[in-house]
Order: sequence, then C-alpha cells, then structure tokens
Amino acid sequence: MKKITTVVIALAMALAIVPAAMATTLCSADVSAITSSTVCGEGSYTFTFLGVSPAGDLSFNSFATRGLGNSANLGFSVTAATLPVDVNVAYEVQGPAGLYTIDNSFLGTGHITEIACTVSPILGCPTGDLLADIYNTSGSNMSATFASSGTFYIDKDAYDATYSEFNDSIDTAPEPSSLVLLGTGLAGAAFLLFRRNRTARAGSAA
Repeated sequence: MKKITTVVIALAMALAIVPAAMATTLCSADVSAITSSTVCGEGSYTFTFLGVSPAGDLSFNSFATRGLGNSANLGFSVTAATLPVDVNVAYEVQGPAGLYTIDNSFLGTGHITEIACTVSPILGCPTGDLLADIYNTSGSNMSATFASSGTFYIDKDAYDATYSEFNDSIDTAPEPSSLVLLGTGLAGAAFLLFRRNRTARAGSAA
C-alpha cells in the first residue's frame, strides 16, 4: 500500500507542472462585450482584462476562440457601428512558466500594434519591462518569442479600417527544468511500479 501511495505522489508531482486554466468561464462561451471586469480562460491560461476602449466595441468570436493545453487562440470581433475605429485592449495573461510565442493576424486593411510587458501597460511599458513588440500592417500572421515566469501583460492597439475580426494566439514551450522534473517523476513512478510487480512475481513463485 505504501508503494502505491508513493507512485501516486510521484505522478501527481509530475503532472503538477502542467496547470489547467484557473478561470471557470471559457472565453469562447462569453458572448457579452469585453470589459475591464472580464476574466476567462482557454487551455492553460487565464486572461484578466484591464480595459477596452472604446467601451462596448469588442467581443469574443466564439468560433475562433479556443484553447488546448499550452496553446490558446483569442478571436476578437470588432462591434463598432462604423469603421474605421481604433480599438485598444489590455489584459493580463497567467499560464505556465516557459518560452512564449505570441502572434496576431487580421484580414482586411488597418494595422495592429501589440506589446508584451512584465508590468501592467495601462500607463505605458517601461523599456526594461518590454518582452516583445509586434507591428502588423499586412494582416498576415506575425509573431514574437520571449521567456516568462508565467504572468505578463498584453497591450494591443488595433486600427480597424475594413476588417471586423482579428486573432491573437499564445503558445508555451515548457522550461527545460520543468521537462526534467516531469521526466524524473515519470521515471520514478515507472521504477516503483517495476519493483512492485517484480516483488509480486517473486512472491507468487515462492
């Protein structure tokens, strides 16, 4: 019984480095306009929105918004009555530590300026806290990669001349130390199971 308990603990330690989304509401299920009180999750991430301007002009595209494990895509719909419109949105990202890749894209005319910052960018991101900077004028997928402990902020300025939707995706590759921990935990669990089975077979033979 003691060996079985040890195996369960080892497996739990190994799986603990792959966190689930902490938010109870899926972003893809949120059909209301995004506000500064919007908190939702996709995959391993929780998104806490800090502000949207103009208010009421941005919502989630439920068909494009999805998440699985360490990958998530946020599809945004611009709901402004008239174009062009300049939409600014800022939000906090919480996820696993590792090497992050963020990207954005849109179909139409306009541009998107996006930064990732270690602190809230509401009043601007200091140079020393800037993680990534993307300026997309073509609409095609553009990306940036950076390391993060798991919490950072996105500030996005989307000038929408003709497009009504844009996408923002996030992917994380685990840190090497996390991979080592996972491998060690699984190897330890496998060894304990092997010893338990060998002892059981020896007892049966006797």
